[in-house]
Amino acid sequence: MSSSGTTDTAARPAWRPAPAPRSARRRRIVWSAVGVVAVVIVVGLALGTGSSGARRAEAFSLANAAGGPAVAYRPPPAGGTATPTVVVFFASWCPPCQAELPAVAGAVVKMQAAHLPVRFLGIDGNDQAAAGLAFARHSGVTFPVGEDHAEVVAPELGATGLPSTVFIDRTGHVAQVVQGPITVAALRAGVARLAG
Repeated sequence: MSSSGTTDTAARPAWRPAPAPRSARRRRIVWSAVGVVAVVIVVGLALGTGSSGARRAEAFSLANAAGGPAVAYRPPPAGGTATPTVVVFFASWCPPCQAELPAVAGAVVKMQAAHLPVRFLGIDGNDQAAAGLAFARHSGVTFPVGEDHAEVVAPELGATGLPSTVFIDRTGHVAQVVQGPITVAALRAGVARLAG
């Protein structure tokens, strides 16, 4: 009771409940934070894995560095399927690309000889056309190479920087993006997942 003869609750509006003990408030804050973090993780996993939440690969068509037919990718219609595709981004002036591309090219030759149901495309980005083609040939590349000097395709597929490798599944969704040099083992594993 206060000195005026009223209770302390009379000074507090009726709609406002009595304050919870500090430990109860802390628990509520912690559990709320845990809940928010859990939701963020679940949403992140849903968007980052599997075809259901993955980025849909956009169609592209680029000039062939060697001449001839355009180097193109067309996603299947909704609900349809297409040949899984691996897109390798590189440039002749890029030191990590110079180390990576010959190994990738050799691995691709072996995988193509095994008749794996996966298609390979190369994209020479931010490079001079003659230099990119010479680099690809010197590295042993046998798959088609498109010229993307304005680097339009890479960001559309979620690739940033060079080298990058993008795996597109049979439903036309980006299944995996490897930023930086890819090992032959990682390339084979990614192709096995696409072909499986």
